[in-house]
Amino acid sequence: MKDSSIIEKVLSRRVFDSRGNPTIETEIITKSGAHGRAISPSGASTGKNEAVEIRDKDEKFNGKDVKRGLELIDNEIASLLIGRSCEDQKAFDKILNDYDQTSQKKRIGGNVSTSLSIANYLCASNLNKTPAFNFYAKSEKLKIPKPEIQIFGGGAHSGNQNSFQDFLIYPINNFSYEQFLNSVYNIFNYTKEKLKKNNNFFGYCDEGGFYPNKLDQFDICEIINEGILKSNLTPNQDLGISIDVAASNFYNQGSYNLYNDEIDKIDLTNILSKLINDFNVSLIEDPFYEEDFNSFALLKKQHTKSVKIIGDDLVCSNYDLLNKAIRNKCVDGIIVKINQCGTISETLEVIQLAKKNNIQTILSARSGDTEDVFLSQFAVAWDVDMIKVGSFSRSERTSKWNELIRIEEKLK
Repeated sequence: MKDSSIIEKVLSRRVFDSRGNPTIETEIITKSGAHGRAISPSGASTGKNEAVEIRDKDEKFNGKDVKRGLELIDNEIASLLIGRSCEDQKAFDKILNDYDQTSQKKRIGGNVSTSLSIANYLCASNLNKTPAFNFYAKSEKLKIPKPEIQIFGGGAHSGNQNSFQDFLIYPINNFSYEQFLNSVYNIFNYTKEKLKKNNNFFGYCDEGGFYPNKLDQFDICEIINEGILKSNLTPNQDLGISIDVAASNFYNQGSYNLYNDEIDKIDLTNILSKLINDFNVSLIEDPFYEEDFNSFALLKKQHTKSVKIIGDDLVCSNYDLLNKAIRNKCVDGIIVKINQCGTISETLEVIQLAKKNNIQTILSARSGDTEDVFLSQFAVAWDVDMIKVGSFSRSERTSKWNELIRIEEKLK
């Protein structure tokens, strides 16, 4: 262990995420002055098996304050980390997990462990004078992953629990990042003008996409297809449409309440099939309730050649749940969120298992995100297939697209 890598200070503070809610920022500082800092994001649409946040639940900040987490870091956890090497990420994360000893970080809090684990990783990167996008890189040839950019938000991201959650576009085949961003700009602004013309522009959702007022999933996809065509591109050939259904958010005791219309899983399957067959949807995330592995598998089997089925709440960046999804042949890809499992080490284990089984990996931000850009850096270093951080508005989203621009310059 290099003396320069020994952790000397662990600092914590309350900061605020993109929704204006309190969250935790931590800093790891070594004896040599190497430094890493990270803010923990927060989800609105959360899977029942992901790491839980610890919040104070008192009168301050409407019960969402994080003073208890900060005190935990300052009074108990910091002393366990000081004197350790920041370069041993597995050992660092093991300390956090050994302290917690629950499957969902119920004692330490996923918001505490996430900020600490990422800060340590960035500290080690700084110590080694290696950019985070090239630190412990998983591929000899670094590349920009395919971006998945939101055009409309819905569901938990728009205060409307009874609609699909995300409508996004992504490049189908080989792509120029600059050209893709130009296409996104054109489609995003075409959509805005169309909404304004129809008196249907009601602002933006949590992740920067348009608010889907008075529009159902078919209306939204039709507008996006129009925007693609107006950009002289071909839907499902140049650009694909991706939908995050987030079905668990409008599921209740065997039925789905979609736009206040109660339907069963057969009805929902028919809606999804129509979107695939008639509206060029080629990626579908969380199409059914998060414990319904059979329906995931059936939809995947029915549309093997035309759509990829992605698991988010189904898997929750959890190694054992991903193994179950692989055994049941119910996903083509998974969403990867660091704060779902709570540490870098666990995240990398999930990515490795996915790659080993030819499961696509999509590194994702959360709806309550931050100005940090580490996701862009990790997406390149960890050789994920895609990155999903929101829309083409709001600075906590564009900061990550901008960071990919900077990284691409350095990769040329």
